[in-house]
Amino acid sequence: MKKLTCVILIVLGTIAFACLPNSTTAAGESGTVTGAASCTFAPGAAFDSIALSSLDLGTGVFIEPDGSATGPFNAVLSGQSLLGQPQQVTVDGKVLRGAIAPNGRAYVSGIATINFGNGTPPLVGVPFGVTTTADSLVLSINSTTLPAAQLNAGAISIE
Repeated sequence: MKKLTCVILIVLGTIAFACLPNSTTAAGESGTVTGAASCTFAPGAAFDSIALSSLDLGTGVFIEPDGSATGPFNAVLSGQSLLGQPQQVTVDGKVLRGAIAPNGRAYVSGIATINFGNGTPPLVGVPFGVTTTADSLVLSINSTTLPAAQLNAGAISIE
């Protein structure tokens, strides 16, 4: 079910990207961040005692000139539990704020539901933030900032 959700969001993000007109974004203008991508963490990346190896994402966010934003952010963090078992953490986010910097970086944040995929109840209403470029992504969940994940397949578009 988690993989199906990620695939659906990836497809929606790709469709949203394909339907948008080309534009440049400057301060005070609206913009978009779309992506369907797989990223890899460097060795040593961890979240809640899970040794992370990769991140798959799907997103389609519209950013308004006033800094408000709307759209989904979905990420599946893959790694191993302390017992060496494969584990996936799903982050299903609703983006509420965003900005695109002149240097091409995008910043989005909002509230997410975090499912650790281990049978425990999901955490609801967890703040998250994302800083992204066309080739990397930094995800913050609550007070934990993960190391940068490097894009290795797919695309992230910031316009």
